[in-house]
Amino acid sequence: MTDTVAIIFGGPSDEHDISILTGLQSSRILSNKYDVLNIYWTKDNKWYLVDQNLESIDFLENDKILKKELTIKYDSDPGFYLKKKNIQFNVAVNACHGGPGEDGTLQSLLTLLGIKYTGPSLTTSQIGMDKYVFYTLMKEKGIPVLDKHLVIQNSKPKFDGPYILKPRFGGSSIGVEVIEDYETAIKLTENSNLYSQGATVEKFLENSYDLLVGVRTFPEIDFSEIEKPIRTTNYELFSYNDKYLDNGGLEGSKRELPANIDKKLEETIKDMLMKFLDTTEIRGISRVDFLLHNEDIYLNEVNTIPGSHALYLWQNLGKSKFDLLNDMITEAREKTSHWSIDGSDGIALKSAKDIQSKLG
Repeated sequence: MTDTVAIIFGGPSDEHDISILTGLQSSRILSNKYDVLNIYWTKDNKWYLVDQNLESIDFLENDKILKKELTIKYDSDPGFYLKKKNIQFNVAVNACHGGPGEDGTLQSLLTLLGIKYTGPSLTTSQIGMDKYVFYTLMKEKGIPVLDKHLVIQNSKPKFDGPYILKPRFGGSSIGVEVIEDYETAIKLTENSNLYSQGATVEKFLENSYDLLVGVRTFPEIDFSEIEKPIRTTNYELFSYNDKYLDNGGLEGSKRELPANIDKKLEETIKDMLMKFLDTTEIRGISRVDFLLHNEDIYLNEVNTIPGSHALYLWQNLGKSKFDLLNDMITEAREKTSHWSIDGSDGIALKSAKDIQSKLG
């Protein structure tokens, strides 16, 4: 009997559209060996079972495709329901980026439903999504990081500008800007919803560039080749346009793969990654972003559910996209714990209902 997997994508985050691309790609890759269900999570917190043959453009005017609305139940047979039927699948592939799909909210929901899922656990999701917490943890472990400062009135950073302003939570370079002074950071964060959950500033290092590495720990610790993205629209930052809009989107952006760097730097990055793995539990495929400035290398942040699951980073290493996703599914089966909520284990239905109210 063929196993069934559900691809969950979309969600009420600023990275909703990128998640659709990742979800549809994952669905097509896995459909050769699995029965695949596509679960679309709308921006207004509704859930739908959608056809597998859709293209990303179909989601722009989505009334035509949203015919099979799902409900979530937490009774003795918890799960996603189409009318009165619990749709059955073995593993959920989490293809959500940013917001509640990547910050631990969806992970909590799936855990309460007893559904095994790919990608980071609740704790890793929370740490990875919070740029300030992640920075603090890495610094405590002695990993080189750029100092970050929380943007708060009457609290100035101890380092001079210019600065890079970032939303404290979020990804895909949305809301990331180079600014000259701290007063500008205060004004921007007060007048934009992108920073409603907080913001950080760090020193802007001119003539620095990004180096990105895919990381997984199942079936064993494995690193991709190191990528150097090529900035095309903004020579100061690796922008949203560079990542997703120019040169073919998620996998078509200009890059050096592998990056043209010396062996000593490559070994330094791998040593930093091993320290990182001693600190953070990684499940699925994460992408760890470094910043190189002159001779100094800094661990910048981790993206626990990167666009396209960062599958392209292994393209020269003989690992197929299917094999990489299949390993994530196998890992979810073996490593994802789940609880029943029939009352026997003390998990209150109130907790599930609290999460349901947050998710819609």
